[in-house]
Amino acid sequence: MHFQCKKQDLLPAINLVQKAVATQSTLEILTGIKIEAKTEQVILTSTNLELGIETTFPAHVSKHNQIAVVDGKIFAALVPKLPDEPIIFELNDNVLNISAGTVEFSLNVFIGDDFPNLPAANDYIMTIPAEKLNAAIKNVIYACGKDDKRPYLSGILFELEDNNLRLVSTDINRLSYYSQPVATNTNEKLLLLVPTKTFAELQRSIPHDKTEIKIGYVDNQIIFTFNETKFTSRLIDDQFPNYKHLFPKEQPIELTVKKQILASAVERAALFESDGNQIVIFNTQNGVLEITTPETAKGKIQEQINVEHRGENGSAAFQARYILEMLKASDAEQVTFGYNSDLRQCLLQPVGEIEHLYILMPIRLH
Repeated sequence: MHFQCKKQDLLPAINLVQKAVATQSTLEILTGIKIEAKTEQVILTSTNLELGIETTFPAHVSKHNQIAVVDGKIFAALVPKLPDEPIIFELNDNVLNISAGTVEFSLNVFIGDDFPNLPAANDYIMTIPAEKLNAAIKNVIYACGKDDKRPYLSGILFELEDNNLRLVSTDINRLSYYSQPVATNTNEKLLLLVPTKTFAELQRSIPHDKTEIKIGYVDNQIIFTFNETKFTSRLIDDQFPNYKHLFPKEQPIELTVKKQILASAVERAALFESDGNQIVIFNTQNGVLEITTPETAKGKIQEQINVEHRGENGSAAFQARYILEMLKASDAEQVTFGYNSDLRQCLLQPVGEIEHLYILMPIRLH
Protein backbone atom coordinates (compact mmCIF):
# COMPACT_ATOMS: atom_id res chain seq x y z
CA MET A 1 0.00 0.00 0.00
CA HIS A 2 1.26 3.43 -0.95
CA PHE A 3 -0.87 6.54 -1.42
CA GLN A 4 -0.88 10.30 -0.94
CA CYS A 5 -3.86 12.42 0.07
CA LYS A 6 -4.86 15.85 1.32
CA LYS A 7 -5.56 16.41 4.99
CA GLN A 8 -8.86 18.14 4.19
CA ASP A 9 -10.03 14.98 2.39
CA LEU A 10 -8.84 12.52 5.03
CA LEU A 11 -10.00 14.31 8.18
CA PRO A 12 -13.79 14.28 7.53
CA ALA A 13 -13.59 10.58 6.65
CA ILE A 14 -11.84 9.76 9.93
CA ASN A 15 -14.25 11.90 11.95
CA LEU A 16 -17.10 9.90 10.43
CA VAL A 17 -15.84 6.34 10.86
CA GLN A 18 -14.46 6.82 14.37
CA LYS A 19 -18.08 6.90 15.59
CA ALA A 20 -18.31 3.13 15.09
CA VAL A 21 -14.91 2.18 16.54
CA ALA A 22 -15.30 -0.12 19.54
CA THR A 23 -13.91 1.46 22.70
CA GLN A 24 -13.83 -1.83 24.59
CA SER A 25 -14.07 -5.24 22.97
CA THR A 26 -12.90 -8.79 23.45
CA LEU A 27 -11.97 -8.61 19.76
CA GLU A 28 -9.05 -6.19 19.66
CA ILE A 29 -9.34 -5.64 15.93
CA LEU A 30 -12.72 -3.91 16.45
CA THR A 31 -10.85 -1.05 18.15
CA GLY A 32 -9.23 -0.36 14.78
CA ILE A 33 -10.02 1.46 11.54
CA LYS A 34 -9.55 -0.49 8.32
CA ILE A 35 -7.71 1.33 5.52
CA GLU A 36 -8.06 -0.08 2.03
CA ALA A 37 -6.36 1.53 -0.97
CA LYS A 38 -8.15 1.27 -4.30
CA THR A 39 -7.22 2.73 -7.70
CA GLU A 40 -8.07 6.40 -7.10
CA GLN A 41 -9.58 6.35 -3.65
CA VAL A 42 -9.15 4.98 -0.16
CA ILE A 43 -11.86 3.26 1.87
CA LEU A 44 -12.07 3.64 5.66
CA THR A 45 -14.22 1.19 7.63
CA SER A 46 -15.06 0.70 11.30
CA THR A 47 -17.50 -1.48 13.20
CA ASN A 48 -18.34 -2.44 16.77
CA LEU A 49 -20.61 -5.24 15.46
CA GLU A 50 -23.70 -3.14 16.30
CA LEU A 51 -22.93 -0.13 14.11
CA GLY A 52 -20.68 -0.12 11.05
CA ILE A 53 -19.52 2.86 8.95
CA GLU A 54 -17.69 2.87 5.63
CA THR A 55 -16.66 5.94 3.66
CA THR A 56 -14.20 6.87 0.91
CA PHE A 57 -11.96 9.82 0.10
CA PRO A 58 -9.88 10.67 -2.99
CA ALA A 59 -6.17 9.87 -3.06
CA HIS A 60 -3.27 9.38 -5.46
CA VAL A 61 -2.67 5.64 -5.10
CA SER A 62 0.51 4.01 -6.42
CA LYS A 63 0.11 0.65 -4.67
CA HIS A 64 -3.46 -0.55 -4.19
CA ASN A 65 -5.55 -3.59 -3.23
CA GLN A 66 -3.88 -3.80 0.17
CA ILE A 67 -5.46 -3.53 3.61
CA ALA A 68 -4.17 -2.19 6.93
CA VAL A 69 -6.11 -2.01 10.22
CA VAL A 70 -4.68 0.51 12.68
CA ASP A 71 -5.60 1.55 16.21
CA GLY A 72 -8.66 3.78 15.71
CA LYS A 73 -8.15 5.99 18.75
CA ILE A 74 -4.53 6.81 17.93
CA PHE A 75 -5.20 7.27 14.20
CA ALA A 76 -8.14 9.63 14.83
CA ALA A 77 -6.06 11.65 17.30
CA LEU A 78 -2.99 11.81 15.04
CA VAL A 79 -4.38 13.15 11.77
CA PRO A 80 -5.76 16.49 13.12
CA LYS A 81 -2.30 17.20 14.56
CA LEU A 82 -0.45 16.67 11.27
CA PRO A 83 0.72 19.75 9.36
CA ASP A 84 -1.31 20.96 6.39
CA GLU A 85 0.96 19.16 3.94
CA PRO A 86 0.28 16.22 1.62
CA ILE A 87 0.05 13.05 3.75
CA ILE A 88 1.87 9.95 2.53
CA PHE A 89 0.93 6.43 3.66
CA GLU A 90 3.19 3.44 3.02
CA LEU A 91 2.66 -0.10 4.29
CA ASN A 92 5.80 -2.13 4.95
CA ASP A 93 5.25 -5.57 6.44
CA ASN A 94 3.07 -4.94 9.52
CA VAL A 95 3.89 -1.26 9.92
CA LEU A 96 2.03 1.68 8.37
CA ASN A 97 4.34 4.66 7.93
CA ILE A 98 2.61 8.05 7.84
CA SER A 99 4.46 11.24 6.89
CA ALA A 100 3.52 14.87 6.30
CA GLY A 101 6.17 17.53 5.80
CA THR A 102 8.88 16.83 8.36
CA VAL A 103 6.61 14.64 10.54
CA GLU A 104 6.96 10.88 10.40
CA PHE A 105 4.80 8.42 12.31
CA SER A 106 4.62 4.63 12.35
CA LEU A 107 1.63 2.54 13.44
CA ASN A 108 1.65 -1.20 13.95
CA VAL A 109 -1.22 -2.84 12.09
CA PHE A 110 -3.61 -5.66 12.87
CA ILE A 111 -4.08 -8.53 10.47
CA GLY A 112 -6.65 -7.13 8.04
CA ASP A 113 -8.20 -10.52 7.14
CA ASP A 114 -9.71 -10.72 10.63
CA PHE A 115 -11.70 -7.49 10.24
CA PRO A 116 -15.46 -8.16 9.79
CA ASN A 117 -17.02 -7.28 6.45
CA LEU A 118 -19.97 -4.93 6.49
CA PRO A 119 -23.16 -6.32 4.91
CA ALA A 120 -24.05 -5.18 1.40
CA ALA A 121 -27.58 -4.57 0.15
CA ASN A 122 -28.09 -6.00 -3.31
CA ASP A 123 -31.38 -4.12 -3.67
CA TYR A 124 -32.52 -1.00 -1.84
CA ILE A 125 -36.04 -1.03 -0.45
CA MET A 126 -36.53 2.74 -0.51
CA THR A 127 -35.02 6.19 -1.01
CA ILE A 128 -35.67 9.40 0.91
CA PRO A 129 -34.14 12.91 0.82
CA ALA A 130 -31.76 13.50 3.72
CA GLU A 131 -33.69 16.55 4.96
CA LYS A 132 -36.89 14.49 5.26
CA LEU A 133 -35.17 11.66 7.08
CA ASN A 134 -33.59 14.23 9.40
CA ALA A 135 -37.01 15.70 10.18
CA ALA A 136 -38.45 12.29 10.95
CA ILE A 137 -35.59 11.32 13.27
CA LYS A 138 -35.61 14.69 15.04
CA ASN A 139 -39.29 14.39 15.86
CA VAL A 140 -39.17 10.91 17.43
CA ILE A 141 -35.71 10.34 18.90
CA TYR A 142 -36.33 12.31 22.10
CA ALA A 143 -39.18 9.98 23.15
CA CYS A 144 -37.06 6.81 23.32
CA GLY A 145 -36.49 5.11 26.63
CA LYS A 146 -34.05 2.58 28.05
CA ASP A 147 -34.82 -0.66 29.84
CA ASP A 148 -32.68 -3.81 29.58
CA LYS A 149 -35.75 -5.94 30.24
CA ARG A 150 -37.69 -4.26 27.42
CA PRO A 151 -35.19 -3.75 24.56
CA TYR A 152 -37.77 -2.15 22.27
CA LEU A 153 -37.66 0.98 24.43
CA SER A 154 -34.09 1.68 23.28
CA GLY A 155 -35.07 1.52 19.63
CA ILE A 156 -37.16 3.31 17.02
CA LEU A 157 -39.74 1.40 15.01
CA PHE A 158 -39.02 1.65 11.27
CA GLU A 159 -42.32 0.78 9.59
CA LEU A 160 -42.60 0.72 5.81
CA GLU A 161 -46.03 0.20 4.30
CA ASP A 162 -47.91 1.47 1.21
CA ASN A 163 -45.14 3.91 0.19
CA ASN A 164 -45.06 5.45 3.65
CA LEU A 165 -42.25 5.40 6.17
CA ARG A 166 -43.30 5.66 9.80
CA LEU A 167 -40.89 6.16 12.68
CA VAL A 168 -42.31 5.51 16.15
CA SER A 169 -40.68 5.70 19.59
CA THR A 170 -41.85 5.37 23.18
CA ASP A 171 -40.63 5.33 26.77
CA ILE A 172 -44.03 4.10 28.05
CA ASN A 173 -45.00 7.55 29.39
CA ARG A 174 -45.23 9.03 25.90
CA LEU A 175 -45.12 8.03 22.24
CA SER A 176 -43.99 10.00 19.20
CA TYR A 177 -45.12 9.10 15.66
CA TYR A 178 -43.88 10.61 12.40
CA SER A 179 -44.88 9.57 8.88
CA GLN A 180 -43.40 10.44 5.48
CA PRO A 181 -44.28 9.35 1.91
CA VAL A 182 -41.27 7.71 0.26
CA ALA A 183 -40.25 6.05 -2.99
CA THR A 184 -40.10 2.29 -2.39
CA ASN A 185 -38.95 -0.74 -4.38
CA THR A 186 -41.01 -3.26 -2.47
CA ASN A 187 -44.64 -4.07 -1.74
CA GLU A 188 -43.64 -5.93 1.40
CA LYS A 189 -44.63 -4.47 4.75
CA LEU A 190 -41.55 -4.10 6.94
CA LEU A 191 -41.36 -3.68 10.70
CA LEU A 192 -37.74 -3.13 11.77
CA LEU A 193 -36.55 -2.05 15.21
CA VAL A 194 -33.48 0.18 14.82
CA PRO A 195 -31.30 1.09 17.84
CA THR A 196 -31.69 4.69 18.97
CA LYS A 197 -27.89 5.08 18.91
CA THR A 198 -27.85 4.26 15.21
CA PHE A 199 -30.35 6.98 14.36
CA ALA A 200 -28.49 9.44 16.63
CA GLU A 201 -25.20 8.89 14.77
CA LEU A 202 -26.97 8.93 11.41
CA GLN A 203 -28.68 12.23 12.25
CA ARG A 204 -25.29 13.78 13.08
CA SER A 205 -23.74 12.49 9.86
CA ILE A 206 -26.16 12.89 6.97
CA PRO A 207 -26.36 16.26 5.19
CA HIS A 208 -29.28 18.64 5.80
CA ASP A 209 -30.28 18.93 2.15
CA LYS A 210 -31.95 16.91 -0.60
CA THR A 211 -29.15 14.32 -0.80
CA GLU A 212 -30.73 10.96 -1.59
CA ILE A 213 -30.51 8.35 1.16
CA LYS A 214 -30.85 4.77 -0.05
CA ILE A 215 -32.04 2.27 2.54
CA GLY A 216 -31.62 -1.50 2.35
CA TYR A 217 -32.28 -4.47 4.58
CA VAL A 218 -30.42 -7.80 4.70
CA ASP A 219 -29.70 -10.47 7.33
CA ASN A 220 -31.12 -8.59 10.32
CA GLN A 221 -29.18 -5.46 9.34
CA ILE A 222 -30.41 -2.11 8.02
CA ILE A 223 -28.17 -0.22 5.59
CA PHE A 224 -28.16 3.53 4.85
CA THR A 225 -26.12 4.73 1.87
CA PHE A 226 -25.47 8.35 0.87
CA ASN A 227 -22.75 10.06 -1.14
CA GLU A 228 -19.65 7.88 -0.60
CA THR A 229 -20.74 6.62 2.82
CA LYS A 230 -22.50 3.52 4.15
CA PHE A 231 -24.01 3.04 7.61
CA THR A 232 -24.97 -0.47 8.71
CA SER A 233 -26.74 -1.39 11.92
CA ARG A 234 -27.81 -4.58 13.62
CA LEU A 235 -31.53 -4.56 14.43
CA ILE A 236 -33.05 -5.06 17.88
CA ASP A 237 -34.61 -8.49 18.32
CA ASP A 238 -37.79 -7.50 20.13
CA GLN A 239 -41.45 -6.76 19.45
CA PHE A 240 -42.56 -3.13 19.36
CA PRO A 241 -46.03 -2.78 20.94
CA ASN A 242 -49.12 -2.26 18.80
CA TYR A 243 -49.46 1.52 19.02
CA LYS A 244 -52.16 2.38 16.49
CA HIS A 245 -55.08 2.00 18.89
CA LEU A 246 -53.50 4.48 21.32
CA PHE A 247 -54.27 7.67 19.40
CA PRO A 248 -57.33 9.37 20.93
CA LYS A 249 -59.97 10.29 18.35
CA GLU A 250 -61.18 13.31 20.31
CA GLN A 251 -60.46 15.14 23.53
CA PRO A 252 -62.91 16.98 25.78
CA ILE A 253 -60.48 19.92 26.17
CA GLU A 254 -58.62 21.23 23.13
CA LEU A 255 -56.53 24.35 22.72
CA THR A 256 -54.38 25.85 19.97
CA VAL A 257 -51.50 28.14 20.85
CA LYS A 258 -48.30 29.56 19.37
CA LYS A 259 -45.54 27.03 19.99
CA GLN A 260 -42.94 29.50 21.22
CA ILE A 261 -45.32 31.16 23.68
CA LEU A 262 -46.21 27.78 25.18
CA ALA A 263 -42.59 26.61 25.26
CA SER A 264 -41.42 29.78 27.01
CA ALA A 265 -44.13 29.49 29.66
CA VAL A 266 -43.33 25.84 30.36
CA GLU A 267 -39.60 26.62 30.49
CA ARG A 268 -40.22 29.25 33.14
CA ALA A 269 -42.33 26.81 35.13
CA ALA A 270 -39.58 24.17 34.89
CA LEU A 271 -36.97 26.39 36.57
CA PHE A 272 -37.82 25.06 40.03
CA GLU A 273 -36.49 21.55 39.28
CA SER A 274 -33.07 21.35 37.63
CA ASP A 275 -33.39 17.58 37.04
CA GLY A 276 -36.10 18.12 34.42
CA ASN A 277 -38.85 16.44 36.45
CA GLN A 278 -40.88 19.57 37.19
CA ILE A 279 -44.64 19.04 37.10
CA VAL A 280 -46.77 21.66 35.36
CA ILE A 281 -50.53 21.97 35.73
CA PHE A 282 -52.61 23.08 32.73
CA ASN A 283 -55.99 24.60 33.55
CA THR A 284 -58.03 25.86 30.61
CA GLN A 285 -61.01 28.09 31.40
CA ASN A 286 -63.00 29.98 28.76
CA GLY A 287 -60.14 30.66 26.33
CA VAL A 288 -57.39 31.17 28.90
CA LEU A 289 -54.71 28.58 29.69
CA GLU A 290 -53.32 28.93 33.19
CA ILE A 291 -49.98 27.19 33.81
CA THR A 292 -49.04 26.61 37.43
CA THR A 293 -46.69 24.40 39.44
CA PRO A 294 -47.32 22.55 42.70
CA GLU A 295 -46.22 24.69 45.62
CA THR A 296 -42.86 23.64 47.12
CA ALA A 297 -40.29 25.10 49.51
CA LYS A 298 -38.73 26.85 46.51
CA GLY A 299 -41.97 28.56 45.53
CA LYS A 300 -44.45 28.27 42.67
CA ILE A 301 -45.32 29.93 39.38
CA GLN A 302 -48.59 31.02 37.83
CA GLU A 303 -48.97 32.28 34.27
CA GLN A 304 -51.92 32.85 31.95
CA ILE A 305 -51.97 32.58 28.15
CA ASN A 306 -54.79 33.42 25.76
CA VAL A 307 -55.50 30.41 23.52
CA GLU A 308 -57.99 29.17 20.96
CA HIS A 309 -60.17 26.97 23.16
CA ARG A 310 -62.66 24.30 22.10
CA GLY A 311 -64.67 22.00 24.28
CA GLU A 312 -64.85 21.81 28.05
CA ASN A 313 -63.02 23.61 30.82
CA GLY A 314 -60.65 21.48 32.87
CA SER A 315 -57.16 20.76 34.15
CA ALA A 316 -54.45 18.11 34.01
CA ALA A 317 -50.83 17.79 35.15
CA PHE A 318 -47.81 16.85 33.03
CA GLN A 319 -44.06 16.52 33.29
CA ALA A 320 -42.60 19.72 31.84
CA ARG A 321 -39.69 17.99 30.10
CA TYR A 322 -42.00 15.78 28.06
CA ILE A 323 -43.81 18.82 26.67
CA LEU A 324 -40.66 20.87 26.06
CA GLU A 325 -38.81 18.15 24.17
CA MET A 326 -41.64 17.80 21.69
CA LEU A 327 -42.03 21.57 21.23
CA LYS A 328 -38.29 22.13 20.70
CA ALA A 329 -38.11 19.39 18.07
CA SER A 330 -41.04 20.74 16.03
CA ASP A 331 -40.65 23.45 13.38
CA ALA A 332 -44.35 24.36 13.50
CA GLU A 333 -45.48 27.84 14.52
CA GLN A 334 -48.57 26.59 16.36
CA VAL A 335 -49.55 23.42 18.19
CA THR A 336 -52.85 21.88 19.21
CA PHE A 337 -53.06 20.20 22.61
CA GLY A 338 -56.00 17.95 23.36
CA TYR A 339 -56.26 16.70 26.92
CA ASN A 340 -58.69 15.53 29.57
CA SER A 341 -59.13 15.53 33.34
CA ASP A 342 -59.35 11.76 33.86
CA LEU A 343 -55.77 10.55 33.24
CA ARG A 344 -56.36 9.16 29.74
CA GLN A 345 -53.70 9.72 27.08
CA CYS A 346 -53.49 13.22 25.60
CA LEU A 347 -52.49 14.34 22.12
CA LEU A 348 -50.08 17.14 21.24
CA GLN A 349 -49.76 17.91 17.53
CA PRO A 350 -48.20 20.63 15.34
CA VAL A 351 -50.89 22.56 13.47
CA GLY A 352 -51.00 21.51 9.82
CA GLU A 353 -48.71 18.51 10.32
CA ILE A 354 -50.89 15.41 10.24
CA GLU A 355 -47.76 13.31 9.89
CA HIS A 356 -46.64 14.05 13.46
CA LEU A 357 -48.58 12.82 16.49
CA TYR A 358 -47.37 12.92 20.08
CA ILE A 359 -49.14 11.00 22.82
CA LEU A 360 -48.52 12.10 26.39
CA MET A 361 -49.75 10.57 29.64
CA PRO A 362 -50.90 12.99 32.37
CA ILE A 363 -49.66 12.71 35.96
CA ARG A 364 -51.85 11.96 38.96
CA LEU A 365 -51.52 14.65 41.63
CA HIS A 366 -51.85 13.60 45.26
